[in-house]
Amino acid sequence: MMDSRDRTTSEHITSPLQSNTLTDDNGVAHPSPFRMLVSSEYRGVLLAAFFSYMSFGLLFQIFPPFLQSLQSEFGIDHATASLVMTAFLLPMAFTAIPAGFFADRQGARRTGVLGLSIMAVGGAITILSPGFTAVVGGRVVSGFGSALLLVSILKLLMDAIPRTHHGLAFGLFVAGLPVGTGISFDLLGPFGKALGWRGETGIATAVIIAALVVYSLVKPGTGARAASSGSIAPVLRNGAMLRLIVTVVLGYTAIIGFTTWAPSTLVSYAHIPIWLASVIASILLLIDVPLGPFWGSLSDRLGRRKLFVVLAFMIYGVASLFVPFAATSPSWLVAPALILVIGAMGTGCSMFFPAALTIPAKSVAPEGAGTAYGLFFTAQVIGMLLGPLLIGYSLDVAPPSVGFLTVSVITFVGLLASVMIRSK
Repeated sequence: MMDSRDRTTSEHITSPLQSNTLTDDNGVAHPSPFRMLVSSEYRGVLLAAFFSYMSFGLLFQIFPPFLQSLQSEFGIDHATASLVMTAFLLPMAFTAIPAGFFADRQGARRTGVLGLSIMAVGGAITILSPGFTAVVGGRVVSGFGSALLLVSILKLLMDAIPRTHHGLAFGLFVAGLPVGTGISFDLLGPFGKALGWRGETGIATAVIIAALVVYSLVKPGTGARAASSGSIAPVLRNGAMLRLIVTVVLGYTAIIGFTTWAPSTLVSYAHIPIWLASVIASILLLIDVPLGPFWGSLSDRLGRRKLFVVLAFMIYGVASLFVPFAATSPSWLVAPALILVIGAMGTGCSMFFPAALTIPAKSVAPEGAGTAYGLFFTAQVIGMLLGPLLIGYSLDVAPPSVGFLTVSVITFVGLLASVMIRSK
């Protein structure tokens, strides 16, 4: 177990985002969070991490606005059309741990460049697909590349950024996904009829190629610390990591289960139009863009990661209990009430992501970081696959209120698991 001391000692700190310096575990002073962002030493790494994760989100989420177009073009049903999303995720579930081990051996930059290259190939296959089977094949290829990319980004940040800035760095990283999703849904989506799913996949693939260029320009040697030739077994036997993994599975199950079904469910349950339901539901993740870096920086200042994970589950769980009440409010109050409740749930999400991502850096040795983050992403994908299934089943057999209550129950089980995490 690595030394988990993480406190800062600067006497000049007036707020988590306004300090002049922060001191790392070796007593070395580093720039404040905002000064770090403009520091040439870290700027390239942070840009590569954010832009690459944004490009992943864009390519992953490019199809939801076009599922009906796929059905019409290829004569397939809803379940078959949804394979374009499942085919992207499943390879990540099976290959994230080997991808992390590869990153430990080959270094973060080389692994990320390879991952982005494979994603671009997958995008090209998708664009040129003559039939639906080839579309799914292209998505599978992109999923394999994504596993390599995501573990490499986290290893890159862990290796290149001082531990006293890990929360802020990971907070900036997680903001990339909602930005990519927002571009896909809110910017490219309206042009869907003109460009079609092939044209928009082409745009997403072009962004992947741009991210490949940015990632390849990261300074040589950055993120290449302690290449390992050992076994993945020590990471898989690490009790602290296993407790974190259970928490991550439950967290993503509750989050993705809600975001998957909330828009369509709120249309009939709260009697609001689909566009408004989608916008309100998207607040859950969009709020990560401003708040993720803030909570991450605050966790850096306090040196308490577990506290933020526990509070995240608590806030998300309590707020989720009020969704049925907000949805059945008087018509003039429904939208404001849902925005308030889902905004509170999003606040919990924004606390969870950066804090949870910093814990592997304190739980394993640097040479096992890639494998640890591979395990983290495996848990994330499992939660992303379980969430829609569990909440969807509850909606099939019970009223919408029970579906939202299921989200709350999963969250409170996650709260119990988070208390068991071995970390400050």
